[in-house]
Amino acid sequence: MRTIREEDAAKRALDAAVERWSRAGEAWEAATWVIARDPEAGESVTESGNSRAYTFEGARSIDMPTITLLYETKPHYIVIHDALFTDAKHGQAGRG
Repeated sequence: MRTIREEDAAKRALDAAVERWSRAGEAWEAATWVIARDPEAGESVTESGNSRAYTFEGARSIDMPTITLLYETKPHYIVIHDALFTDAKHGQAGRG
């Protein structure tokens, strides 16, 4: 598991999301948990593979947004450069 470091843009995005969606913090925790344990979970956005984007799908029924993290893997930690929170496209959480 790697340590997560959050850049200011990511912190601002999280703060704004928490104001809008009641479960934005939980979406953040889930997404960061995944990339801390599997830094290659996201899709590579650079040829080196060090910059990646990971999307955690939320659900409207529980007021949890979808979140996409733009992050960079380093040898001993992960830097989250930015985050995009959007309304979830899924109506419900869990299996249908």
